[in-house]
Amino acid sequence: MPADIRPLHLGKYLPPPDAGVEAHVDLLLRGLQPLMPCTLVAGDSPTGAPCPTVPYRVLRARNGGQFASAFLTPGVIPLALRELRSGRCNLLHLHLPNPWADLLALLAPRHIPVVATWHSDIVRQRLIMPIYRHIQRATLQRVQRVIVATPGHVTGSHQLRGGGAEQKILHIPYGLDLDALTPAHADANVTAALRAFAAGRPMVLTIGRHVYYKGYEHLIRAFGRMQQTAVLVMVGQGPLTAELRALAQQQGVSDRIRFMGAIPRPALLAALHACDIFTLPSVEPSEAFGLASAEAMAFGKPTVVCQLGNGVNVLNRDGVTSLAVPPRDPDALAAALDRLVANPALRRTMGAAARQHIQQHYSAAAMVAATAALYRQLVHG
Repeated sequence: MPADIRPLHLGKYLPPPDAGVEAHVDLLLRGLQPLMPCTLVAGDSPTGAPCPTVPYRVLRARNGGQFASAFLTPGVIPLALRELRSGRCNLLHLHLPNPWADLLALLAPRHIPVVATWHSDIVRQRLIMPIYRHIQRATLQRVQRVIVATPGHVTGSHQLRGGGAEQKILHIPYGLDLDALTPAHADANVTAALRAFAAGRPMVLTIGRHVYYKGYEHLIRAFGRMQQTAVLVMVGQGPLTAELRALAQQQGVSDRIRFMGAIPRPALLAALHACDIFTLPSVEPSEAFGLASAEAMAFGKPTVVCQLGNGVNVLNRDGVTSLAVPPRDPDALAAALDRLVANPALRRTMGAAARQHIQQHYSAAAMVAATAALYRQLVHG
């Protein structure tokens, strides 16, 4: 790989990642760095966690909080423009949606090739969309390629259509570091503690930020309506954590739910290893893939997801690796969980299919190779 390919990625915030997009960016940059010098420009972590040592170059901007689900990190713009105008970086890779990425696409020098990974549509901010849609279209006109992880990212999108974007689509599946997704990297003490909490009962796991589109209130209600006995482990935190804890008390299931909060990576791997079933109850297409469900599948776990008509349902194949239910339907979610809890043989069959699916289609090595090939094409023609 020629050393004169020097990509700059604009991310939302710095490692350590606490969400799927940031985890994807971190893994991609770790894979690309041995091939070419990579730079990440992003805001400080919203959790306040210090940025760990990473193999790629990091430029940080102050995080001024959040407004309308967007992080207030305007400082990323001058940092990125300085790198592009000076020639230290000669390719720009954006991760959308992100209004700062849209602005940078329009301000970047015209000779700089621009790539965008389309992670999801904007769903909730309907009041600003009539204005923001024009900015989105301008961004899609500026970029040379639009990467999507699955065909469902296109068919399930209302914003990735028009303006010629369809002709720029390139399918590169999200990759996983499969060597790291093994029990050998898990915290054995956490595994033992979770199994003690389960006390022989099947364990359902979910991982994600406690935000509106994750659908966790429907999961907790579903847990209260299940016929089978199981325990629920919830990894993650967010603005809705207190409400979810209160709902668990109200539904009478708090003694069977373990809220673990944000935990280190070895503890998260322990939860993936210990669980019997993984569920991703997200209710909005803001959840366009579900990286945590992919990691659970790599551990050989069956999944229960919602029918969102996008990449979630390409990754989680209904009736093969997963059970899919209508969103916002606690009764249907309870029935799907009951079915897997009551049938260990079905769990094993779906779990084995899930592991095989991930190994065949979602490796980090394939993702890095395809991305590097795209960079080479854009920089050298």
